[in-house]
Amino acid sequence: MSLPKMLEPYLSFTGWLKVRPEPQPVLDDFPIRSNEKLRFADTDRNGHVSNAVFAICCQNARMELLHDRSRVPLSIVAQFVIARLTLEFVKEMHWPGIVGIGTRVDRVGTSSVVLCQSLFLDRSCVANATSTVVLVDPSTKRATPFPPETAAALRTLAKGARHTTPRRNGAAVTAIHATAQE
Repeated sequence: MSLPKMLEPYLSFTGWLKVRPEPQPVLDDFPIRSNEKLRFADTDRNGHVSNAVFAICCQNARMELLHDRSRVPLSIVAQFVIARLTLEFVKEMHWPGIVGIGTRVDRVGTSSVVLCQSLFLDRSCVANATSTVVLVDPSTKRATPFPPETAAALRTLAKGARHTTPRRNGAAVTAIHATAQE
């Protein structure tokens, strides 16, 4: 039997071939919100906002949170370094516009924190990101444990938050996440 003949029963059943759109997160799912103004210089020749700008929006919102000493106290000389960034593009962005960035603390470890973010243009989700940020001692360039007050503040930000976890295919699952230790 030829391969096309073998696949015929599967290909004739079109119901399983249809892609069902899964719900995306909404800005209200995120306890921490910020905005970025798109600039004409952010666009490419096709009029799309460059993919690098998506990452910059996430970075600015991340740093606004991690450098806000009223939210995340840091009593030692250390710096936050991004160790991992996953960015899923859901829709195009076009200039002009204001991008809303929703951020939430997902997990807190000994020296790292996982942040989940989504970008919104006109209240529509255009991207989902997850980043792992590590606290690093600037002299040794090695990970250093969070001071107790920093870890407690990050865990407070994470505790009980409504979480919408972006998945690879763009689906979003809502759940309550507890903090985790590394």
